[in-house]
Amino acid sequence: MKLSERFMNALFRTLFRMFFRINLGELEKIPRKGPYLMMVNHTSALDGPMLYVFLQPMKLVALAKKQLWEKKFTAYVMNSWHSIPVDRENMGRETMEACFSVLDRGDVLAMAPEGTRSHDGNLQQGKAGIAYIAHKKQIPMVPVAVYGFNDPSYKKKLFRRRPITIAVGKPFEIIQKGGRLDASMRQEIIDEIMLRLAENMPKKHWGYYKDHVIDYQLTKTLQEGLLS
Repeated sequence: MKLSERFMNALFRTLFRMFFRINLGELEKIPRKGPYLMMVNHTSALDGPMLYVFLQPMKLVALAKKQLWEKKFTAYVMNSWHSIPVDRENMGRETMEACFSVLDRGDVLAMAPEGTRSHDGNLQQGKAGIAYIAHKKQIPMVPVAVYGFNDPSYKKKLFRRRPITIAVGKPFEIIQKGGRLDASMRQEIIDEIMLRLAENMPKKHWGYYKDHVIDYQLTKTLQEGLLS
């Protein structure tokens, strides 16, 4: 890691500690070695950078919207973090190949299954393309929920840091090995993935999944210690 990148990460960590109160101890539950997919909900432009800088020096690569490369500063940050640009409306072949490369070399790939930011903090329906990657590469997933950045109940006060909660769920994987997944099956799998993410959040944030019943048929929790 270059000196400039270490300095930037340290600066981000300092700013996060100044303005937010984060339960960083929860990050100890995140396996430090890949390959696996880190599934994260997306409610703020800050949730991804927060996780990235506090998980260093872990070998972690994240998908980020391609518009972030349109401005010099954010492009510099994204390139320093080796992020993968993605079109939120269409995850093309080039993006898929970049994702596969991260996993093939044994690193961790962080993705937001919703595809785009939730402005009210509630879960949106997941995008089926994530299920395709997880099934094709036959790798585990780890759900990481982050909430608090846009909590309307928070009252701004001078020198009061906004509370941010991180909740890490148990690693899991898709049960079906091999074969092909049709569009319907991919959507069913991503909905189970989203429910595993929802389990780590207050019910008020379940959004699209608030009326779904947890009954896992397509995914299974990994035995303790199998992914560490």
